Amino acid sequence: MRKFDLWKTKVSKVGDVHFADVIEGDIIVPVFGPTGVGKSSFINSYFGQDKAQVGHDLKSCTATLQPFINDLPPDESGKPRRLVLVDTPGFDDTNEADSEILRRIAVWLASSYGPGKTCGGLIYLHDLTDARMRGSTLQNLKVFEKLCGKKNLGAVVFGTTKAGKLTPEAYRRREKQMSDVYWKDFKRKGAIVFNLRPSHESAKQLVQTVLDRVQEDERVLLIQTELVDLAKILPETKAGKELKCTLEEIMEHQKKALAGDNLTAEQIAKHEQKIAALAPQIKELKLSFSQRLLKLIGLG
Repeated sequence: MRKFDLWKTKVSKVGDVHFADVIEGDIIVPVFGPTGVGKSSFINSYFGQDKAQVGHDLKSCTATLQPFINDLPPDESGKPRRLVLVDTPGFDDTNEADSEILRRIAVWLASSYGPGKTCGGLIYLHDLTDARMRGSTLQNLKVFEKLCGKKNLGAVVFGTTKAGKLTPEAYRRREKQMSDVYWKDFKRKGAIVFNLRPSHESAKQLVQTVLDRVQEDERVLLIQTELVDLAKILPETKAGKELKCTLEEIMEHQKKALAGDNLTAEQIAKHEQKIAALAPQIKELKLSFSQRLLKLIGLG
């Protein structure tokens, strides 16, 4: 097996969704963001019809990556082009472990990488009505940053959702806070913010903003380079390490809470349940002894 194909056996599993329909000239635009932020609704607004399944509560309807294709006008040479909008699951999913979500995202992106295929840009949706940057929301953003890699941060367009529920003053204040604190590194590299409205026209404008910024040379995400070119496994990637650190922090917080005084039986059970769910995820993102040994002698 070629080195470039090793991810298929080292990271991918039976039943994984790969992007088998890719053709040369495809412009792939993944849509990221926390669970419930409106990724599927945005894609439906862009197409003007219900293509992606939308959740109407806190439960996610997107457990796997789903590509939605739209034909674009040919390029200057007459070569056909297609836009591939990719609906991605968010972390803190109600049904899937965060480590599994990351693995599925990584596998799909690896399958979409190759000659003539380019990541045209990245859309990251954020709900500005959420006044606090919750732990899961921050986790999404940190892992997303590591998936992209520093050289691709400028290709991100942040779409702010549900802004219509805010006064203009509140919108400006919250956007400034996000830009000055959480999106600072992205914006330094050239990332921009788009006020996304719940309409077909606004969704089209956001996508066009991304397309207007597509570069001529092929853009490769860091996770694609790590898995395909460098034949790394998920725990060795920047995104995998970031997620492991975050999960370990949550585990430590849960253990400290469990050691607290005057806990009810219900509270104890809740903490124990969270600890039990975190343990296998952290193990999944750790290099085993044999993997570390193989790396040490140059065979990993």
